[in-house]
Amino acid sequence: TVATITIQNYFRLYEKIAGMTGTAMTDAEEFQQIYNVEVTPLPTNVTYMVDYSDLGMETKRENVEGTEALSFFRPGENKPAFFKRIDFPDQVFATEDYKDQAIIEEVKRVHQTGRPVLVGTTSVEHSEKIHQMLKTEKVPHNVLNAKMHQSEALTVAQAGRRGGVTISTNMAGRGTDILLGGNPEGLAAAMVEDVLFTREQLTALAQKFASEGADKARDYAGKSSKLDPELVDSFIAAKAEFDKAAEEIAESQVVGYLARIFQEEKGLDFETSRKILGMIQVGRRDDAREYLKERDIDTILVDEAVRETDLHGRYQVALKDDRKMADFLADQVFDYHYKARAAVVRAVLEDEVAEAEKVINEVPALPYKLITDIQDIMSTAETARDEVWDLGGLHVVGSERHESRRIDNQLRGRAARQGDPGSSRFFLSLEDELMRRFGGERLKSFMSSYTDSDIPIESRMLDRIIASSQERIEGYNFDIRKNVLEYDDVMARQRETIYDGRREILTGIDDMDTRLDDAFELIIDELVGNYIDNYIGFIGSEVDRAVDDFSAEATEVVNLKGLFSRMQAYLPVRKLDQVEMADWTPDEVSSELMALAHENLEEGRNLYQMLQEMSRFIPLLPAIPRLDGLIAQKKTNHIQAKQNAQVRFMANVRSVFDNFLADYVDESDKTSLWSEAEQEISAAFSQFPTQKGNIELLKANQIKFRVSVREAMQNLLINCLSALDSEALIEALGQYVNKERTNWKQRIGEESYTNFQRMMMLGAIDREWRDYLSAADDLRREIGLESAGRQKDPKIAYKMRSYEMFDDMLTNIQREIASKFFIQIQRHEEYMRREKAEQERQEALTRAGLQEVKVGKKREVRKDALIVGRNDPCPCGNGKKYKNCYMKGECNMGSYESGASAPQQNGRANKQQKQVQKPMSAAQKATRAKKKKRRR
Repeated sequence: TVATITIQNYFRLYEKIAGMTGTAMTDAEEFQQIYNVEVTPLPTNVTYMVDYSDLGMETKRENVEGTEALSFFRPGENKPAFFKRIDFPDQVFATEDYKDQAIIEEVKRVHQTGRPVLVGTTSVEHSEKIHQMLKTEKVPHNVLNAKMHQSEALTVAQAGRRGGVTISTNMAGRGTDILLGGNPEGLAAAMVEDVLFTREQLTALAQKFASEGADKARDYAGKSSKLDPELVDSFIAAKAEFDKAAEEIAESQVVGYLARIFQEEKGLDFETSRKILGMIQVGRRDDAREYLKERDIDTILVDEAVRETDLHGRYQVALKDDRKMADFLADQVFDYHYKARAAVVRAVLEDEVAEAEKVINEVPALPYKLITDIQDIMSTAETARDEVWDLGGLHVVGSERHESRRIDNQLRGRAARQGDPGSSRFFLSLEDELMRRFGGERLKSFMSSYTDSDIPIESRMLDRIIASSQERIEGYNFDIRKNVLEYDDVMARQRETIYDGRREILTGIDDMDTRLDDAFELIIDELVGNYIDNYIGFIGSEVDRAVDDFSAEATEVVNLKGLFSRMQAYLPVRKLDQVEMADWTPDEVSSELMALAHENLEEGRNLYQMLQEMSRFIPLLPAIPRLDGLIAQKKTNHIQAKQNAQVRFMANVRSVFDNFLADYVDESDKTSLWSEAEQEISAAFSQFPTQKGNIELLKANQIKFRVSVREAMQNLLINCLSALDSEALIEALGQYVNKERTNWKQRIGEESYTNFQRMMMLGAIDREWRDYLSAADDLRREIGLESAGRQKDPKIAYKMRSYEMFDDMLTNIQREIASKFFIQIQRHEEYMRREKAEQERQEALTRAGLQEVKVGKKREVRKDALIVGRNDPCPCGNGKKYKNCYMKGECNMGSYESGASAPQQNGRANKQQKQVQKPMSAAQKATRAKKKKRRR
């Protein structure tokens, strides 16, 4: 992951943030400081009805095990309508073993009363330990410790049944409501799965059907208590449906078959169906979705088409293997049956018995007894709820305090939901991690006094120690998050700048031409400034940076090999003797290199260096012709061919020369410069021999020719640069670049040009942004040591360095855009040419009634034609039969009129076509027999 963002700054991107939770009060300070959001406590539903409604409810207070218990009565009723959860005081033990034994005794005591118990642990290991201890005590229970993800919700949902004991980690099964007496929907689903057949049993029946036939399969089903002989009819129906589809697919391919299905069932016209299916078949699913979006058609059709394609592909494989066929049919029937089971359960629970009966009548192997069984479960669950309610509801046992009070509150909140009765108690030990790490010195006195006692410790000071420990660790974790956020706040502003710019480019809001103007203006100003206006200063900064990088600070020894390797692009370092300079100090090396810089300036080599730098991003030098290849290809007229190449090349050079200097040099100087260059280039052409020799000789002559022409062109450009001052040179280069950009825009088209600009700019931004993110991570890791050495605040130092790096990144983006524009636009033109050729090829295949499909690692061209019977509806969609519409030429078939293959006739029509074929004569038969004999 290259680009990251903190959760806090991610939420800050929203204009409005709000939420509701039952455990936010403990983190109110963080919500206020980070998000500027206040946490307002709202009364619970029960509290609202008791305190604020007009029900006139009465409150009764009792003492239960030394703890106040509240219950609420409606006027005139003796049975409580609502309860408030009883949170018993924590029991603290000296050791963890004593604590675990007390938890087991608590579970046994409450379990004997019939109340359900939920034991919450902070780790999987502790839940396994409690599980083993309860197993030893022979207490029936369920364990839920996030190891069985599939059954989490079902297990927790049934944790409220009478006498139930559930062990759960704090994070397991959250979001599932625990209903007293049990969850009727979960109980009904479990009953249905237990009563009806399983997937394995149905697969065994399907294997019997595939291998031994329908009669044997029916006998096998009749001997089973859960299977039904009618299931065999489901296999037969499913196989017949897929066999019918397979016959059509064999003639018209999957695309033709599904196109007809979508036309009939989804109301799509044939052309749209065929087009999206063709895209899907070659892996262009995103293109298919975009195609449907443009026509306001639901894109879910793409997923349905993929699913149907895969399904029929599986069936083609299953046809070759009885075992695979059995698995395929079992999957189809079981999925259908499973949905029917869920529909029956849902209908009965919603008291829609007629709907459930309708499903049972339509689906085999669903007994009517299911309805009464589910109704019995509903009635039993309601009775059980009343029983558990009277016993006192769910009792929650916490095995230790969590680092965060919020997690403890979530565990407590599993009991007494919506006014149900319930209670909670936490068991702690002085050996718990929270107590050991954050208990402080005051805890040691307790540990020394109670190490050998299994009696719970009761002390108000201990309660305060526990509360302060949780507050301390919450504050510590908050400080960590706040510190991370303060660093990310610097990145947040930079992130907004980058992504806002990307969004403007993507949506077309940004003026990309203006952005490109700025990029070229920057790079041209730097170029002229570095090599003409401030050459010595520019080389001096490069020398200082290189000497500093390749010098050892302690010994002042300079790595001359590395230094010269870096500086050879700027200075003629080959003139220097590394052996003689081996013992020189960094200052002496710098002075020697600067002497070379002054020598370059006096000899005018700075202009040559500038020309080399310009050629990296501005196409000033046209391509030199390959005279060797030209002469090698022609048998005669070599002189004429060379002259034609010279004329074309001189025209290109003249065009560059005029565009570059047209408005900035006097006509006399312009004529003089061109005359000198023309003579040098003409001399190079004239010296190339036109006699056709061997290939090696032609290559040697081409090398000499290339060197001469390049030298002449460089002399021309250097003379042009010398003829202009700095301001004129900047204007001349800018005008030349603008002309070249305009030429490219006209050459590839405005739309293609705009798309190229967008891709190029986004690519430059993304590359530099990725590099910057890596550099920012490195800076964040290193800034602590740097700030400690310089006695500065690391956050302030990070902000300053980060802003400097960010400005450099923005400049680098502009440099990359300008430096790669003309190189990449040539590649873009080549890419567009290949894409156009491929599109024309695909259109030609379509007109010929063919399509290209991927088969394994290869691609094959196959026939793509829809098979239509004489009496079938015509694919044009006008409602007429095919024989009365297309065959009479009375419909508009869209692409078929433009040359694509028309739908072919099926059935009787094909037979008639075969019958009218002219029979072979005796001579033709004899000729064919001879050919077969020769092949054998």
